[in-house]
Amino acid sequence: MRGSFMFSFKGFKNKWKKAKSWCKKHKGVVVAGVVVLSISIIGLEQFVYDKNEPKEVKYEEFMDDLKAGDIDTLYYNPGDEYMRFTLFNDETREMTKKEREDYKYKKDEWRETLYPSGEDFRENMLKYGVNLVVKSFEPKAAAIIGSIFSIALPFIIIIAAMKAIMGGMAKTEKTEKQVDVKTKFSDVIGHDEVIEDLKFIVSLMQDTSRLKKFNMEVPRGMLFSGEPGTGKTLLAKAIAGESGVPFLYLNGSSCIEMYAGLGAKRVRDLFKEAKKCSPCIVFIDEIDAIGMNRTGNGSFSENVQTLNALLQEMDGFDTESGIFVIGATNNADTLDKALVRAGRFDRQVVISPPKDWTVRKEIFEHYLQGVSSTADLDLVSKQCMGFTGADINAVVNEAKLIASMGEADSVTTENIEEAIDKRIFKGNRSKRDKKSRENMLVAYHEAGHAIVTYLCGKPIARATIVSTTSGVGGFVMQTDEDKQFMTKTDLESQLMICYGGRCSERIKFTDVSTGASNDITQATNIIEAYVEKYGFNSEFGMLDLGVVQGTIQLSSEKLVKLFSDMAKEYERKTFELLSENYYLVERLAQELLDKETLSSEAITEIIKDAKENKESMEVVNEKFDDFVEV
Repeated sequence: MRGSFMFSFKGFKNKWKKAKSWCKKHKGVVVAGVVVLSISIIGLEQFVYDKNEPKEVKYEEFMDDLKAGDIDTLYYNPGDEYMRFTLFNDETREMTKKEREDYKYKKDEWRETLYPSGEDFRENMLKYGVNLVVKSFEPKAAAIIGSIFSIALPFIIIIAAMKAIMGGMAKTEKTEKQVDVKTKFSDVIGHDEVIEDLKFIVSLMQDTSRLKKFNMEVPRGMLFSGEPGTGKTLLAKAIAGESGVPFLYLNGSSCIEMYAGLGAKRVRDLFKEAKKCSPCIVFIDEIDAIGMNRTGNGSFSENVQTLNALLQEMDGFDTESGIFVIGATNNADTLDKALVRAGRFDRQVVISPPKDWTVRKEIFEHYLQGVSSTADLDLVSKQCMGFTGADINAVVNEAKLIASMGEADSVTTENIEEAIDKRIFKGNRSKRDKKSRENMLVAYHEAGHAIVTYLCGKPIARATIVSTTSGVGGFVMQTDEDKQFMTKTDLESQLMICYGGRCSERIKFTDVSTGASNDITQATNIIEAYVEKYGFNSEFGMLDLGVVQGTIQLSSEKLVKLFSDMAKEYERKTFELLSENYYLVERLAQELLDKETLSSEAITEIIKDAKENKESMEVVNEKFDDFVEV
């Protein structure tokens, strides 16, 4: 018996040596075989998972089943977005708990719904007598095989590469993680309403005894969203600076690594560091880079692994841990629902560009500190409608460059206005011959815009006939009004302002140019919003046609005719309004030809003088004929 065993062992040993030798000679085949086998296992598991995925129901329907006592067992996992549950049937309702554990429910008796998380989740479920089981149904083969590969594959090049990457990542983390912040709320210009809210949160972080009075909790996290350059990062730093706690910074894009698992590791290391230095603030900039909706991203992508790690970490600390997470994004709509739900980011704050020109003036003053300037900041601030703090910073820097190129002693209003034009129109100023017919055409076109703007009661910031290299021939810039909403009359006025340039050309020259192409585009957008979005058209009434067209087919011919009729109607109104007051256009056009650029004060003074000393159309036309060289 013993001899037989020894013989079989020797035979096995010889076979093992042969197999080992063969593997060494055919490494490529072995690696390819392992990869194919792994992919097959992952694909098979995914196939089985998709095949057995239960019916998804809304959370409200789940609560109805729960209250009705129809739920037997609830399966959930804190790191998953969804949870599963089984429904009683006639057979199982009379069984004991032990008997039901051995019972195999059919697929149509399983359901799936969103996992709401929350600290009181278990207690709420147990109140209804539901059997709770911590279990994940998500495919795990990819993670297991990935782990095995990372351990089992002894290739020196891969190990060396991983060491190099890990070493580089560690160096990067030191520069990215903890930042010395001295920013205060006083350093933030504007956003007063947001700052008041943030000050209260800071006070709660500094004095936790206030929480006990109303048995309340400090929010776990806050999400800042808004356009680039509005001050999201600055506000996050101000919170850290005011509260006096460490500020840990991570850019979401730095978590998107070439090698799987490194992004998730970076997130885990960040929160590990946060726990060491709590209380602290964790700021994740560009969080959409790792927090994008998982639908369509692929079940095993690096982004999903990183997002899952972030979700798990944010669920892994309570409100008393002292860790406050702030996320910042320019695209809040693209974020995964599991990330932005309550319990992770409890508050979402939109950071918008300053709507009040006085706030923009303060920003101009801030960036012009220490610089000699004679600029009229009231004037230029009114010309920057929609500009963010970062935009104004760029404008001031460009104005300094322009002043330096001209060897000026200070930054002037003209320097800043030229910088604003570069920012808006993306081109440098160019010069036309003042005596050219094209310059005359532009002057009357822009004067038409300006006079209609004035007659509609809208404020004007500046008018110019100085062209730019980007193709803009001139423009009339409006000042933003202190309004949160636009009225029906406001939209109609904006529509007439768009038509003012073309109508002025028709009155003066009887012929028209292509210079109104951008005006027509803007007018068309206004008409579309007027009819389809705001419900101002009496024929369609208060309907959002964008919603209606998703369910029924509307005649495009009817809409086009409606838009066309509306465009013709307001073009006629604009033409009649300008015809009655064209002496104002004549006077303003002559001034533009003489000075090229006019401020709001200058335009107001010119119109006032023209009204007091109304010149005849014939006299002005004679000046025009003398002015143009044939």
